[in-house]
Amino acid sequence: MGRDRPWGRQGVTQPPSPRLGPTLTTIEHDDLHFSRKDWKITDVRDIASYNWLNRKTATIMIPGKPPAWTPLSEPTKLKEDAGQYFRDQNAARYPSYPFQPAVEAIFETYPGFPTAEVDIVGCGSTLGNLLRFARNIDKKFRFVVQCVGRTVFLIRRENSPTQTIPDVRGYGHTFPEAYTTWDAEVKGSDSHQRIIQYSLGGLNCLVRFEADGYHLDLIAEKSPGEHSTKQGSAAQDERTVDQLLGAFNDSSISSYYSANKALTREIGGGYIPQAAIFDLKTRSIRRKEQDFLGEQLPRLWISQIPNTVLAFHRFGVFEEIQKTDAREMIGKWETEEEDSLRKFVELLNMLVAFARGQPDGQLEVFHDEGSSVLELREVGDNVNKALPEQVEDRWVLNG
Repeated sequence: MGRDRPWGRQGVTQPPSPRLGPTLTTIEHDDLHFSRKDWKITDVRDIASYNWLNRKTATIMIPGKPPAWTPLSEPTKLKEDAGQYFRDQNAARYPSYPFQPAVEAIFETYPGFPTAEVDIVGCGSTLGNLLRFARNIDKKFRFVVQCVGRTVFLIRRENSPTQTIPDVRGYGHTFPEAYTTWDAEVKGSDSHQRIIQYSLGGLNCLVRFEADGYHLDLIAEKSPGEHSTKQGSAAQDERTVDQLLGAFNDSSISSYYSANKALTREIGGGYIPQAAIFDLKTRSIRRKEQDFLGEQLPRLWISQIPNTVLAFHRFGVFEEIQKTDAREMIGKWETEEEDSLRKFVELLNMLVAFARGQPDGQLEVFHDEGSSVLELREVGDNVNKALPEQVEDRWVLNG
């Protein structure tokens, strides 16, 4: 998944965990009741996107573009992945304010975006962790919660912004390097990040996730709800694809400084609808009978990724590649998981209400492996605010 290059040193020692603050309250798994609110995702819309560029300084391109699916004509033996890969590329590239690039991309795309209507801003990781807890799937996690106005930001927290994935093996990075291609206008990109909007459980959610690529033959399709009309929403600033591309047909560059570090924005790339996006996984052909796609459905549901590419290799030679339109499977999974999703909706609403009631508008969520408890704590060590002051002010005033 992803195409981030192995930038970083070999054999880096993993940093210690940040200190945990005092416990404010706890949520037992059994405390989660079946919410009566709508537990299905509705009103899905593309909002914005950006690419991280492979530069020494933090640089994004808006809207950017994901790499296109360009398979090899004949299978070729690939080298295994090697090097260090960061857990959270947004934090690693811009640790001061990891959500600033997403917010900058939103404002560049929709200057009048109605921020006051947004209840939650999260990512596939933070929302995925909460979904696992609601489904009673045990995995350790932690993240920071901060309010900007009345919007609740869920911010990943690794032991360090540059924490790496240990023991990387397989072909999850060399395969996309060989089978997908960055278009000329986005050459030098390391990843493509997207922000979508949807309604869930009475909450207006913005979700950031990394897209692995897009299918050229699907770019004419509209993403679900892309041009739906919604009173008071970003639909009031709706633009056609041609208008979006025209707006992005610019080469201006601007920098924003925070904590003595700059985030540089470049305008370039092109609009790709969510309907064309795919998620990519590679596996050994010896494990072909395993239900890999089924295992990914919760993550695909959160990010509303409609297509998958599952590639099977034999000692680095990819003999079979399965391209799947997963929308029907995702919808079926959503229906079958009604009880768990009602608990998930209840959990999200509880977390939003608690965060908004905090005097400083922030806390940390922690779940330890082997525990049935979600701990809501004070933030133990100092953390930056979700956004720099000037961007935070715009978020609050834009509403």
